[in-house]
Amino acid sequence: MERVPDTLVSRAEALRFGTVLAASGPVVLRAFALGPADMDGTICWRLPATVPLYLSRTTTWGLLSLAELLLPAILAGLLLLSSRWTVPLGAVAVLAVLAFRLLVTLRVVFAGRLLEQSPWPSIVCYGAAFLMLLAVTPSPRPRAGKEVVFWTATAGAAAWMAARLPVLLRGEANGLFGWVAYGEPRSLWNFPVLWSCKADVDGLLVVLVALVATASSVLADRARHRLLLATATLLVIAALEGYVPAVILMDTEKLRQEFQFETTMLIRWHLLIAAALVVAAAFAVRPVRPDAVPS
Repeated sequence: MERVPDTLVSRAEALRFGTVLAASGPVVLRAFALGPADMDGTICWRLPATVPLYLSRTTTWGLLSLAELLLPAILAGLLLLSSRWTVPLGAVAVLAVLAFRLLVTLRVVFAGRLLEQSPWPSIVCYGAAFLMLLAVTPSPRPRAGKEVVFWTATAGAAAWMAARLPVLLRGEANGLFGWVAYGEPRSLWNFPVLWSCKADVDGLLVVLVALVATASSVLADRARHRLLLATATLLVIAALEGYVPAVILMDTEKLRQEFQFETTMLIRWHLLIAAALVVAAAFAVRPVRPDAVPS
């Protein structure tokens, strides 16, 4: 067996991480645009059957938002598997989402409606992801089936709120990144107590999982454990962000007991599950790193 020079490994893994990062661009940009969490900061803790939200979307924009959210996770999975199909399938996925974005944009233009969102950020992000992906050389390692199972489950748990939004939303309208809100907009980034709600609703936590999965496959054990434990801690904080302040603000133990069930509903259990899966990945999965090739 002959070891690949470290410089080549570093460059290859930088391309892998950069591909997923570039593909995550539209999802990250969504976090700085008006969306459901900006209009109602309690959306993360509401029951869809009891409290309708005055937010709406069209099916087309909703599917586009879902495709943009899934793309980074799909690319991360393909890069973890690292087979001869990684680059072709990844390129098809990137081009398909880009084509979908352009078709939706052209549909709005030809219908004579106001284009609320420029397609150029998506074109730049997906173009960069496509070019970096073409430069990726699949690493000569066994398929990381166990890694992919863990990270797929983690991404699925982190995506629960974004997948649940169609049940919460009512009506039909055309809007920014698939969503349109009626009312006076506000930004949750101005309210640190609710920062994780917007991140959860907009899919930033799914992007985080995809990026961590891509990076963790090449780190040394100690650095990998630190990264995964830090990610798990962040997910736990996000899960308890609504619950802990509610308990602290209750004046007496009697109030805590009377509203114990209600306050428990403020915990975002899907993020606790995601955190547990990240910890499991840290200790139960030992990734096979691309540090050797057949002689």
